[in-house]
Amino acid sequence: MDLLDIGKIIGAHGLNGEIKVFSITRDASNFHSIKKVFIQNKEYTVQSVRFLNNLAALKLEGINDRTKAESLNNSFISVKREDAIPLEKDSYYMTDIIGCTVFEDESLIGVIIDIIETGSNDVYVIDGSKGKYKQQILLPAIKSAVLNIDINKKHISISIPKGLLDDEYF
Repeated sequence: MDLLDIGKIIGAHGLNGEIKVFSITRDASNFHSIKKVFIQNKEYTVQSVRFLNNLAALKLEGINDRTKAESLNNSFISVKREDAIPLEKDSYYMTDIIGCTVFEDESLIGVIIDIIETGSNDVYVIDGSKGKYKQQILLPAIKSAVLNIDINKKHISISIPKGLLDDEYF
């Protein structure tokens, strides 16, 4: 079963088993359309969703008290890939990008280890310790820098913007 993480449980809310979830998706309002979730490899039916500032509060079937909700702390909450909100053209799930090998022309640059969301565009954090530049690289995820993404091959072709790795900018 192919699961996508959509949030991390950070605590219980109230006495009736609601869990507080920090969303790791772009649009937390998508939680309203989720019917089933997986936590610690167990499936739960979502009974209700509401928002508390920047957190989602979920009531799940079978989680009926604070103790049970607290037992799920620090767990990731996931959905089946086929139940996830469809993406727009040329958009990818973060979990699919992380772990991709990055190349410029035929030269190995490194592996994406994280993605920083900045608001205007994402920034790919590349572990370049085994690549051409032997350093961590923060690459803006813009069309002029990210030329091609092949999720099936876990391969990303890039063009490092002029000035990004120049010594005078460090």
